[in-house]
Amino acid sequence: MEKHLEIRKAINRLSLQEAKQLITIIKLQLENLKDVYEKLLVPNNRISIWEPNDAATKVHIVFGDSVAGSLKYVIRQLGIENTNKVVSFRDQFSFGPLWRLHEEAGRAHRVEWFRDHINEDLILETGQNLDDDYDTYHQRIMEQIDHIPAEASIVIWSGNNAHEQIGLRYALYLLRKKQNEIFVFNAVEACERRFNTSDQNIKFAGEIPPEKLQNVFGEIEDNGSIDFETKKLMEHEWLSLANHHNVLRIWDGERIQNVDENYFDSYLLKTIEKLHADRSNRDFIKAARVIGEALGHCDHHVVDSYFEYRLRQLIYNQSLEIKGVPRGMRFYSVRCIFNTSLR
Repeated sequence: MEKHLEIRKAINRLSLQEAKQLITIIKLQLENLKDVYEKLLVPNNRISIWEPNDAATKVHIVFGDSVAGSLKYVIRQLGIENTNKVVSFRDQFSFGPLWRLHEEAGRAHRVEWFRDHINEDLILETGQNLDDDYDTYHQRIMEQIDHIPAEASIVIWSGNNAHEQIGLRYALYLLRKKQNEIFVFNAVEACERRFNTSDQNIKFAGEIPPEKLQNVFGEIEDNGSIDFETKKLMEHEWLSLANHHNVLRIWDGERIQNVDENYFDSYLLKTIEKLHADRSNRDFIKAARVIGEALGHCDHHVVDSYFEYRLRQLIYNQSLEIKGVPRGMRFYSVRCIFNTSLR
């Protein structure tokens, strides 16, 4: 009971912004727990009910567990789960190599990069499993695509971020031999139009509450199916992305850009300096606190594992001091080295 009171007092002392960052971190952990639940506790037949089958009249392709979970909830609420199926890509396409990802050699290269740069527990949190698991995941995606009936329409859900925009192009490439009618639905823009939420900085479909997703669900075919020329252009854009060795990409509002992997380093340093200023001291700050703050204010949709990777790189190049062991963001703290120049 005493510990509960201490926690309540600590929460009451948080500023509004600090509370938002805490909620962000908790949300990330809950998404991970949901994934564990689906893998270990939900019977296989409960998971497989979402996979395309002969009864499917519409197949939704999404990029991430959060949007997949919200969409499945909406479909259940509408009572159309027998005919509406969901294919979920669990990759994080905004970072890590995309070079020849549609080939076995490219997938092996991507696994090696993650093994060398991202902490293993964080790899699992973002769906990036190692070695055989990654090929098994990719094979399962391809099987689900193959099982889409010829008469079913396909809806690819997207948002205003590099992850979903790249996923859209990759999905269209994998669907290139399919003759199905394909619709591209930007759920973020649909919600902005319906609810005037452009001031809330929502860029990722997974950030949209299920009730709002349900309100725009009926608009998924309003703009018509994707035309042949646009489809071919996006397939070509995927091949262009898959021809580069860059490991970080951003969405500038109109197109995907390959950027240097240190693109967010200056932003992270400024975030730490701001936290120092707010505290009026230069004490060590938990890495999880830094990452939560950075996620909450970033103009791009970035996942925590990439920020954690860049924090470690800043430690290695002596831009940050460390206290603890960097085997995961909750195990160590950082602070800026005095007079570090912000690039």
